[in-house]
Amino acid sequence: MNFIGYFFLRCFVFLFSLIPMSQLYVLSDGVSFLLRVVFKYRRKVVETNLKNSFPNKDEAEIQAIQKGFYKNLSDIILEGIKGLSMSKSDLQKRFQYLNVDIINQEFEKGNSVIVIASHIANWEWGVLSFNFWTTGQVVGVYKPLNNQFIDTYYNGKRKKWGLQLTSMAQTGRAIIARKKEPTVFVFIADQTPSDVKHAHWFDFLNQDTPFLHGVDKIARKTGYPIFNTDIKRINRGQYEVTFNKLSDHPNELAESEVTNLYIRELEKIIQDRPESWLWSHKRWKRRR
Repeated sequence: MNFIGYFFLRCFVFLFSLIPMSQLYVLSDGVSFLLRVVFKYRRKVVETNLKNSFPNKDEAEIQAIQKGFYKNLSDIILEGIKGLSMSKSDLQKRFQYLNVDIINQEFEKGNSVIVIASHIANWEWGVLSFNFWTTGQVVGVYKPLNNQFIDTYYNGKRKKWGLQLTSMAQTGRAIIARKKEPTVFVFIADQTPSDVKHAHWFDFLNQDTPFLHGVDKIARKTGYPIFNTDIKRINRGQYEVTFNKLSDHPNELAESEVTNLYIRELEKIIQDRPESWLWSHKRWKRRR
């Protein structure tokens, strides 16, 4: 069964490599309609999340965000597949890093850094492209997929331009191994933690919300400067990435303060562009 899923993925990647970008979004509009209207993919989850997060918005505003979300979701699904066959020059043109110099300046000082990303707009193109915009090595921290064939294939594609990957379980070892080499460690930190016992809980989008504690712990232990990431869609297939420094010395902060700084930035991004976040995720399924 795992190999069948891998086989179909390879077929899709080949077919999508033949589709021009202009036609990709015609297809994406059709996929968006199917997800939202025909299959009603996680429709109740999306509606509940939006209504609880924006209690002051009326039904028309909620429906507009919901429609924008499904358009965003179909774009990133199709762009994610298309990205596996895109050239380096095409990615550089379509996924621009506006202020990556603030990361590179840390490398010039001999510092490693921590970058926190979220499920905003097209994060997968960021995974593919980040390493060729920085002067230091990028190490992405990821959760392995259950399908080993697909996991190996995706990781091979992600690493083709120099990105290194480490599983969440091996993060500590990777940091120790690269202690003397300026490195940027990238974490996606807006997933629901499986271990709520050690989670950091905050009021986030008007709801009591658990967050992963690992990034906070690593940042305070290493003292590496820490940055948040914002990915903004300028046009379909065109993105701009900006970084915002959360702290120069996270080792001087109290426990959970790194998490708090991150989620306040994420909350502002979501409130500004709510359709760009992953609302189909069951973000509030756990309780204290």
